[in-house]
Amino acid sequence: MAVDTHGRWPWAAAAALVPAWGVVAARRAELARDGAWVGALAFPLLVAHQSEEWVRPGGFLEFCNGRLMGSDRPTWPLTERDGFHVNVTIGWSTALAAALLWRRTPAPAALVLGIEAGNVAMHVGMAVRERRYNPGVATAALLFAPHVALGARRIARSGRMTRRGTALALGGAVAISAGLPALLTARMRRARRA
Repeated sequence: MAVDTHGRWPWAAAAALVPAWGVVAARRAELARDGAWVGALAFPLLVAHQSEEWVRPGGFLEFCNGRLMGSDRPTWPLTERDGFHVNVTIGWSTALAAALLWRRTPAPAALVLGIEAGNVAMHVGMAVRERRYNPGVATAALLFAPHVALGARRIARSGRMTRRGTALALGGAVAISAGLPALLTARMRRARRA
């Protein structure tokens, strides 16, 4: 049976899975020394999560629109284009920034941890409420949740985050995590009024 990934980018995420984890594994001793693993794991964890949501078993677009948003249309209000921008434009750029900027600042990694926490809350919350699987819940619970807990602890212990940086990272994470559902809800309301 063919998988409808709703675009080519999910295949790129799946193709990046093994190389991304390979880079982290090859550099594990170096990443452990200064806590750089917090930022370095952001991209491998993200592509693992995206592969579960969009490729195997897939079905995230339909889950989001139907079960999460209550739409009777499988590709609306979250569209394929929205999925690309949330996952690639925002997701990949923040994950890569977390890895590349770690030694300069842990702020992008803190932003990623906040986004991951929002993802865990949504996926696990839905799974508990519905008492069934949803696309992304396994990687959210098994990969994101420990990364959030251990990564936040590592950042806090490092003393490298200022109060302003912490506030900006948390504010950005809340805006991203809560912003998409709010945008989709507003899109549905506008359509109903039209």
